[in-house]
Amino acid sequence: MISLLVLFFTAVIALFAGLFKKRQWLQPLALTGTGAALGFALLDINLPSAFNERYASMLQFDTFALAFTVVALLATALIFGLSRWGFRELSDTLGDNYALFLFSLCGALCMFSFTNMVMLFLGIEILSIPLYVLAGSRRDDLRSNEAALKYFLMGAFATGILLFGIALVYGSTASFDMHRIHAVITANGHSPQMLSAGILLILIGLCFKVSAVPFHMWAPDVYTGSPTMITAFMATVVKTAGFAAFYRLFSTAFAGAGEFWEIAVAMVAGLTLVLANTTAIFQVNFKRMMAYSSISHAGYLLLAILAAGQPGAGGALLYYALVYSVATVCAFACFLLVSEQNLDETFAAFNGLSKKQPLIAATMAVAMLTLAGIPPTAGFFGKYFLFAVAFERYPWLVILAVINAAISIYYYFKVIIAMYFSAEENAYEVKIPWSIRLSLAAGLILIALLTLIPSSVYNLI
Repeated sequence: MISLLVLFFTAVIALFAGLFKKRQWLQPLALTGTGAALGFALLDINLPSAFNERYASMLQFDTFALAFTVVALLATALIFGLSRWGFRELSDTLGDNYALFLFSLCGALCMFSFTNMVMLFLGIEILSIPLYVLAGSRRDDLRSNEAALKYFLMGAFATGILLFGIALVYGSTASFDMHRIHAVITANGHSPQMLSAGILLILIGLCFKVSAVPFHMWAPDVYTGSPTMITAFMATVVKTAGFAAFYRLFSTAFAGAGEFWEIAVAMVAGLTLVLANTTAIFQVNFKRMMAYSSISHAGYLLLAILAAGQPGAGGALLYYALVYSVATVCAFACFLLVSEQNLDETFAAFNGLSKKQPLIAATMAVAMLTLAGIPPTAGFFGKYFLFAVAFERYPWLVILAVINAAISIYYYFKVIIAMYFSAEENAYEVKIPWSIRLSLAAGLILIALLTLIPSSVYNLI
């Protein structure tokens, strides 16, 4: 709870600092606030909080919530490390951008800790509304305007579907509280058609939020058109928040109706894996490829939802989300430097990069290998944990996931081949600001630690 308060007040201060043109203090302020929130979250993991008793009917900052809070804060801190370069063209709106990031992060924390479906709805809205603005923050860029409009329209439809589902569940159980809903379902089953329809609509709404097939159509255009900093945030923090809320809701409130929704989730996971990985093969734009990569990872993460309630499912989801987030931020950091200095967003921008900037090339290679799940990177352990917890109940889906993981190697290696084996086509020299060097170094250290001691994160939940 203290982490949530720290982030909120940091966002308010950033707004006022932006009004007074204190540009030089905004990045240190955002990093300090995020770091303080991270410190309080780490302390609270092993200490009982008085807030949990006072606000237990709406928010519960248990180990699950705090662990995912740490993941989101780490990813955000890495993104803020890129902000001095990524936001260098902003002037009057710089404070607004930092504040909107932090307000959106507050929504993510509410999604990690909700115990009431009203708070789930509020958390999603607090997370989403700032992102609608951030996606269109480049007002003179037609693609950014398009991304904001599509994200807003699809987000509004998804929220409406989710809210309708919550209303139907409330009509069947007379409660918004997750534990009360679970007790009603356990006692009476999910046979009432109103309850079944409500669960299905909530499932559709959450699948929109995590960009799972067939509710993914907004993601490629939004990821490609949004500024790279916002795309990195959407691909990591927003994705993590969506799946944490998904897991918390379906492993608690709807656990007694598993035989109804599990088949639907399994089919969505299978479709997501096949369509996203096969489509990513044909992409030539890096951000669009990463959009389909993000969709494919949603398919892997749905395995944890199917295994909800089994030992290790929560830990597998946490570990995978952390590894995926760190690797994705590192990949977007490298892309941010290369694309904006070369004015090219295709794979050709990386041609011969290893000869000009071995640090960026090495970081990008590690990120791509991690996302592909190549042993012995942390990405391999992440996929192994997910596959292990899901194999007993859904062996066919795990086999399909393994096949698609092999397919994904093809498009991830396109970047590595361009950097190390393609002829240098451009004479530009990529300059690396010191703040981005620190972010890249921190990301590589985190990936190394997650590779060496995966159980330290996996056993938290």
